Amino acid sequence: MATETGLRVVRQYSDEGRNMAMRAINDANIEANSMLRNAWVNVLDLIERLKNTAREVADPSIIYEQLQILFRDEISLNNAFFVLVGLGFGTTGGVLLGFWLARPHIAMPIMKSIACTSFRDPDNVAVCNTGVPPFESSSDILVRVRAAALNRIDRRIAFGYGRTLRRLIKNYDSSYNTELPLVLGRSCAGIVEAVGKTSKSGLEIGDEVWLAAPWYESGTASELVVVPETRISRKPFLIGFEGAASLPYSGCIALSLMDAHGLTEHTSKGKRVLVQDACSPVGCVITQLANKWGANVAVTCHTRSAPVIHELGAADIITFANEHFRANFIDVNVEKSNLINELTPREKFDYIFLTTRIAYDHKFLEKFLTKHGIIIDAVEPELASDEYGPLMRVLLAMLVKFRKMMAVIFRTHPDCGGPHLCHHGLERLAGFVNDETLKTVVDRVYTPGEVERALDHICSEKSIGSTIITFR
Repeated sequence: MATETGLRVVRQYSDEGRNMAMRAINDANIEANSMLRNAWVNVLDLIERLKNTAREVADPSIIYEQLQILFRDEISLNNAFFVLVGLGFGTTGGVLLGFWLARPHIAMPIMKSIACTSFRDPDNVAVCNTGVPPFESSSDILVRVRAAALNRIDRRIAFGYGRTLRRLIKNYDSSYNTELPLVLGRSCAGIVEAVGKTSKSGLEIGDEVWLAAPWYESGTASELVVVPETRISRKPFLIGFEGAASLPYSGCIALSLMDAHGLTEHTSKGKRVLVQDACSPVGCVITQLANKWGANVAVTCHTRSAPVIHELGAADIITFANEHFRANFIDVNVEKSNLINELTPREKFDYIFLTTRIAYDHKFLEKFLTKHGIIIDAVEPELASDEYGPLMRVLLAMLVKFRKMMAVIFRTHPDCGGPHLCHHGLERLAGFVNDETLKTVVDRVYTPGEVERALDHICSEKSIGSTIITFR
């Protein structure tokens, strides 16, 4: 190809030179004509030599002889091989890079969400525009949220709870998902918008559902949420979306703890149960179920919530009248605390449930237990991983990767701790609601724009049951 191109150029210039020479020959100046004739002869000679050289270069036998000289030893052959391999990889990589750069950029659909924008600013929770989450599995389900519940764990998440583990999990996420903004909300209720091709949940588009999300995953307080089929179920038909959003997370915690410690519908009759802060979401569920199953339930709560807790079935209510009633649980002198003064004349308990965080050592409660009684802490524990250094983070990363691999092998969703949330628990809760064993307790309902007020109310002493954000 190079030879042919060179010949075409030579012919072009030779034709132009011929024309110039013919014009000069016709000139009256004899000396100029002589010079031009000599130049023309030289040009023709040059052209002839170029043609002969081109023929020699294009001769296959000569090319073959030159290649034999070039590749006469093994080193030259190896060099040529690596050059060809490099050209192959380089060409392939360049083509793929070109296709990637030329791909059409499709704008990611966005939605309104209640999200944490930082882990330090006290006003770090706001209404944000976040990307609609993609399907991570062909069995996932897309839900349009009608109402979502905010819990006290969401406030802790907004200030960094589980940040280290969550970041490591995202490192192995197949979809690009930034750490912030982080959507809050642990449970919600809504309508199915899309169902994965391999889903075996039996759900269809338009079904009314409820679901729960663990603390280490993105929350549910958004217009749309994608959830694995193992953590979603049809909501109870007797209640609306706001009531349904209040139960999945707290209800699953209560059920899993009661089952784990042998407090079931078959074993609860005659048991004495104390529920600390029964007006919390988990406390409301435990109080109702234990009462319905035949246990004798005593509770502690604020005076404001006493009528509600009484309706839920508490037989013995210990109330505290002041605004900060949790401060009465313990004083500097344990033996003179108001809580101990209230518990001392009562019979001992088989189970004591702690449903809200307490800043003191609760071992003193053991003297109010029967011989085989136990104290059950229903609050998400503090995570040591939040304080890990570089070495421990490396070990934790290996553990997260191992769990991810096991989940892929057994085709399950990776479990990184926290309460047990699954569709079986949600179906049990739905059955309890539909047969009126369990009632929903919704204190207040806010719009997304009132999220700051909602979080302040959740953490206040006067909160009863669940606080809901509606997306209607």
